[in-house]
Amino acid sequence: MAYSCSDFADDVLNDLAAKGWLESALVAPDDPQAQADAVLTAIADANGTLQLAANAKQFHAELLDGVETLTGISEEHGAGALAHVVYLQMAILKGTSIELSSQEARSLAFIRRLPSGERWWKHVAEVE
Repeated sequence: MAYSCSDFADDVLNDLAAKGWLESALVAPDDPQAQADAVLTAIADANGTLQLAANAKQFHAELLDGVETLTGISEEHGAGALAHVVYLQMAILKGTSIELSSQEARSLAFIRRLPSGERWWKHVAEVE
């Protein structure tokens, strides 16, 4: 049996629904325009998520190039700095920020010396 365009559309919709990127119940099975719109919207949303993941991956790579080991962060800057690095990577992944006191920010200031340090530092909010 040949693989048809509708088989393809069904497979794409089912895969996006399985990933939780679209709610297939909202897309009528006999409305190709609505299916295409739903898929394109899901892809656009996924691209944003994929960009955040790429940013977090780049942060991690730059971090390891800059400090060589994660335990080295703890040894040189303290265990709190290592924990904040993990929180920072998650903030980058989510597109959010972490809040640090001035003292905590000073212990994490080495992040600013990374190649994209100022970009990563935008995910840090200093609070008192």
